[in-house]
Amino acid sequence: MKSIEDKFKEFADEVKHLCNHISVRKDENGPYIFALGLKETHTLQLRKVKNSYVVELWYGKYAEVESVVEEPSYSDSKSAFNKAKEWLEHDA
Repeated sequence: MKSIEDKFKEFADEVKHLCNHISVRKDENGPYIFALGLKETHTLQLRKVKNSYVVELWYGKYAEVESVVEEPSYSDSKSAFNKAKEWLEHDA
């Protein structure tokens, strides 16, 4: 069985063509994906929180005007990855 970090790395590789930047990072809460769309207007963070995959969707070109638009959560990684890909495609 693949680790969460491995799943995140595979997804990052699959959507890197939709991103100006994408990376798998770690903090005190574990691994997460940070991605900027090609136009840097659609940004996201995706992480596993307990038994859910949470996608924090940000919109805005600069930190001063950027805001969280939605924070959906899913019970499976595939649904979360689909939502993340859909969000990044807005900048393609």
